Amino acid sequence: MACAVGFDELGLAEIVSFTSVGNVRSRAVMERLGMRHDPAEDFDHPLVPAGHALSRHVLYRLQRPDGAAG
Repeated sequence: MACAVGFDELGLAEIVSFTSVGNVRSRAVMERLGMRHDPAEDFDHPLVPAGHALSRHVLYRLQRPDGAAG
């Protein structure tokens, strides 16, 4: 699993992921992985034109299970 590689092999303290607000399937995968969403961190993607349906993005975070850097 990619998260295990990030935490165990690369020693990451956190993994982040983002997608457009309406991408329900990707959001469901992030939630199944245990990632957490804080609406305060949602953002307009700088490479998508303002007002475009895919402009608004949600950010999810997954903390290292043991809370320590590897």
